[in-house]
Amino acid sequence: MFSRNWRPCELDFSKERLWQLSLLKRRCKEADVEKEYILYEKRIRSYSLWVFLVLHSVVIIVNIFLLLGTSEHPKMIYFDVVLYFLSTLWIVLVLSINFKEEIVQNRSWVAYVTSVIAVMTLVTVDLTLNMYHYNKDDWTITSTFDTYTLYMIYLFLPISTLKVPTILGIAVSIVYITYYFFELSREGDYRVEELDHFNNIVVNLIDYISFNLLGIIFRIMSDITIRSSFLDRHQYVLEDIALVGARKQEKMLLHSILPPQIAQPFQDDIRSRVAISKKRIYSQHTKEHIMAIQNHPDVTILYADVVNYTHLTTTLSVQELVTLLHDLYASFDYAASHYRTQRIKFLGDCYYCVAGLSVVDPDHAKCCINLGHCMIGHIRQIRRTRNLNIDMRIGIHSGSLLAGVIGSAKLQYDIWGEDVVIANKLESTGLPGHLHISERTLSMLSDHPYEILPGTQVAREDPLLIKSNIQTYLIAAIDNNAITNLEMPTTFHITKSAEDDKDRKDYVKQELRKEFELMPIGAFYEKKLFTFGSKKPLVRGTDRPMIGFLLLDFKDPRLEYNYINQTDYMLKYSILLSCCCLFFIADEIQRNLIFRICIYMIIIIMYFIVLILLLMDCEPAEYIVLHTESKLFGYEMGQNFCFHPWVLTKMICLIMGVTLIFTGIPVMVKIVVSVMETITYLIIINFQFDYLIHHSIPTNPFFAPEYAHGLFTVVTWFIYYYMERQVEFNNKINFNWRIELLKKQEDAHITNKSITILLHNILPSHVVNVYLTLAEKHELYYESYSMVAVMFATLKNFQMDMSQLRVLNEIISEFDTVLSQYKNEFLVDKIKIVGCTYMAACGLNVRHSITGGNRKTVIKSLRREVHRAQQSLARNRTESTLDNEEVVFILSSFALDLMRTLWICNHVYSNIPLEKEMSAGDMSIGISSGEVMAGVVGASQVHYDIWGNAVNMASRMDSTGVAGHIQVTEESAMILKRSGVECDFRGMTYVKGRGIMPTYFVGIDKNLDFRHTPEEEYTE
Repeated sequence: MFSRNWRPCELDFSKERLWQLSLLKRRCKEADVEKEYILYEKRIRSYSLWVFLVLHSVVIIVNIFLLLGTSEHPKMIYFDVVLYFLSTLWIVLVLSINFKEEIVQNRSWVAYVTSVIAVMTLVTVDLTLNMYHYNKDDWTITSTFDTYTLYMIYLFLPISTLKVPTILGIAVSIVYITYYFFELSREGDYRVEELDHFNNIVVNLIDYISFNLLGIIFRIMSDITIRSSFLDRHQYVLEDIALVGARKQEKMLLHSILPPQIAQPFQDDIRSRVAISKKRIYSQHTKEHIMAIQNHPDVTILYADVVNYTHLTTTLSVQELVTLLHDLYASFDYAASHYRTQRIKFLGDCYYCVAGLSVVDPDHAKCCINLGHCMIGHIRQIRRTRNLNIDMRIGIHSGSLLAGVIGSAKLQYDIWGEDVVIANKLESTGLPGHLHISERTLSMLSDHPYEILPGTQVAREDPLLIKSNIQTYLIAAIDNNAITNLEMPTTFHITKSAEDDKDRKDYVKQELRKEFELMPIGAFYEKKLFTFGSKKPLVRGTDRPMIGFLLLDFKDPRLEYNYINQTDYMLKYSILLSCCCLFFIADEIQRNLIFRICIYMIIIIMYFIVLILLLMDCEPAEYIVLHTESKLFGYEMGQNFCFHPWVLTKMICLIMGVTLIFTGIPVMVKIVVSVMETITYLIIINFQFDYLIHHSIPTNPFFAPEYAHGLFTVVTWFIYYYMERQVEFNNKINFNWRIELLKKQEDAHITNKSITILLHNILPSHVVNVYLTLAEKHELYYESYSMVAVMFATLKNFQMDMSQLRVLNEIISEFDTVLSQYKNEFLVDKIKIVGCTYMAACGLNVRHSITGGNRKTVIKSLRREVHRAQQSLARNRTESTLDNEEVVFILSSFALDLMRTLWICNHVYSNIPLEKEMSAGDMSIGISSGEVMAGVVGASQVHYDIWGNAVNMASRMDSTGVAGHIQVTEESAMILKRSGVECDFRGMTYVKGRGIMPTYFVGIDKNLDFRHTPEEEYTE
């Protein structure tokens, strides 16, 4: 029957376990900060010891003044005064040894020895005065320092462990109980067997047990709070160090994409997007695309092109090609940094940069000239060492340009303007091994040592240069060994070595040590009343909250409200609940402030009900009569007529202790309640029961007992107030540090997300993790693919002024929006934007196409079209058919979506009433497919790029294409036909590097849809 009705207590105490002292100790050891915690705890104990010495000195001085000022026979208390003074001086001197670090360091026994000596001194003084006045003056006095000594042991002594104070407190209690037995046995008229006197000993024993339990519970609660605060601060420092490193990495990554002068808006936008996404807030309003473009009126532009690069892409293996390009571009990046020139980007074999861009430099022309010589010198060195037929053709022109970022995905810094086009033209019309410069650039070179040659015949006949009235010159390259022979870095800045890890660990330990030394140890630190001579700030930065001095309340009301309403996981140390149903109630109590206050007040009221019943059992008038008769007739009055005054005083002190130490209650409430308790008791003993108190046992001869009771009560309140103040201070600091830790973790989350976004902005998503793994091993990332589709889409008739760049930014951003629909198994990667040309590829992430990804994220119409193309390819499969050929259809679908998007943009702009007509223009698109090599190259600014015949042919299909059409190679046209899409033969077209070759237009109807072959006509 019992087993049937028994239900197990199904509760979750996982959070409460986090506040267990044993778990916190284990966490300190696991974090390897136990030694630092011991040092921190010693600082706290030293602070408590300092408070005790001040408090003890004040208490003794007040007691001495009261003795001398109120005693009717001062001669009888001179011995007491001298003993109090000398013992206090001795205790101060002995305990002050603990402030000498050179003595206590590596001598833990010093704290134990000095503490035992101080405790023995107080106990000896107390018992000596008792025996002295009993034997000399026949005065029976009560002990003065019994509970006071217990307070000192648990609260103030510089002992870190709980075991030693517990043993010391029990030992002191046993000494006093033993003395009480001895005191009773020495009186001839009384025997120990007498019930009244034995009851007094039992009451004192209960008092000592209660005060020891109170001290032990306080020490446990204090240790839990301090350890928790210490671990939170340890975690905070680690998060802070990690965050600093992450922010540096974020900054370096961002500056590797964008110059510092325009990077901040994009960084803020990334952070805001991460924060919004974490809060799951979705805005229904279309956000305006960020556009950061600046005008630079006086710069020099350098374009460099690797001669015979196309031949390299067809003859070198992927590893050889990526290694070659990485060595070239890494050395170019290093030289560009040396000559204060900012690399913009590289396009396959083309590398271009600008001097005087980020920082105004009057020598920007000279910087580009020196950089050009260095680049040619380095490529000649590679040509000799690797036996490669390569050279460099360089064009340099000075003028103005617009620089910035357009689009919303794969952000890349770029430059636009007429002078940019001229510099590019100077490169293409130049000679290998020479610098082809304009007249304006030459005019900016003063006292140069170069031999100036006339420009090339091709340049003199070029229509653009003639139209712009550009006179050109050649400078033969000279070797610059000062740069080419320098050791240049070939790895990206996010790589790290074992040496870096060791340095980081040492740095972390150093920062932790500094922070632990600055951690506050007491509430007086808030007003800087006690600094141990330290001139350093208490904590790093302005992390410390502003806390009120008296009530230790947060100056920020919101922080205070959150603090007092937090869950109290240490409620079990205030209320011991024994059965499962009460634990359910306790779970609600510890989470609800109102419930906690109600339980708190009920407990206090119950205590006072007991006191009221005790007081009601005593009639003051009757007691006066009986006490007077006992004095007149010389008989000893029994103790059962009224309460024992010192028992009542100690009871009210215990109630004050529970009132102030009770957890989870606002400190203002506890202070108000405890002050009311103290005042109420003082009124009672001085007015209602003044006769009874006055005739109780004194602490010194002729010292009014009401003064002793009042002084004992007030001193006890101040001790409890200090206890509560210290606990509240530690709790407030711990709470604030946890809030800071959460903020730091949130900031770190945003920063790490930002780094992820930036890395995915530099590299394709499938490359990031692989690249980072290889970068840590100082290895290059490269990969080859047998079937990749490549697309170049160029907007025609764009004047590169600010207004047209705004239009271009909106168009590219819309293109990027379309790109976001092509992901997972239909992934299209944006490679780069060059001027008005949008470059993308499909088929670079073959691993993802196998896994399939999240199919719900791909639009249904695209899935349907691709599925039909795959079925058609399967039906028309031949021996020459390659795997993954559907990438050509996917990329063609993406190109068609771009054409639709451009049509919409043109339609929108045509309906906007503006003074100046705006148009998105037309667009030509070229697509090719085949083998492609991919890799990450560069030093200060890593760059992901693809190379191969397919890339070259896609660029040629675009440059020779027609606006409003998608031009493809014959191989790609055959794949599209097998996919069910018609392709129209354009004719034989001249293609640079390949000569005359057949090209095709993808079949598109007037509604911008594919024209499907008859056998593939599709119906729902």
